[in-house]
Amino acid sequence: MRAPHTGVDRAGSVFRMYVGGNAIVTWYVAMTDPRSLMHLVASTRDGAVLIWLLMAVGAAALLDAVINDFMPERFHWRIGRRQRHYILAALAFCYIAQLYVEFFNLRSGGLLAYYLWNAATIMFIAFIDAHQRNKDNQCSTVCN
Repeated sequence: MRAPHTGVDRAGSVFRMYVGGNAIVTWYVAMTDPRSLMHLVASTRDGAVLIWLLMAVGAAALLDAVINDFMPERFHWRIGRRQRHYILAALAFCYIAQLYVEFFNLRSGGLLAYYLWNAATIMFIAFIDAHQRNKDNQCSTVCN
């Protein structure tokens, strides 16, 4: 039986939903708005692969948050909860990799700031999430 959600758990759940949704919206803007800088990145060969990867990983993050945090216990993915920091790291990779594509093709300061901010924020939360789960696991083995 899992412990009930604390405020920190809920904040992490909402954040995972946000970054997953943000990745999907980024993909959507890149695919549908030819005037956007993200579309210019996606129109390169490497950028197209990365934007589709970003969408797939974003969908995984969104599904992970919805299924593992907001649905009843019987629907939870056991492996997904233990490995969710890898999803966040993959999202950060997609943003950083797009940064390189963007830099070599467009040299846009705005996209540089956007991709760096997203990658740094996601990695920061991934480290906090992994640290908190490690602390919770240690407490559950020692405290029980």
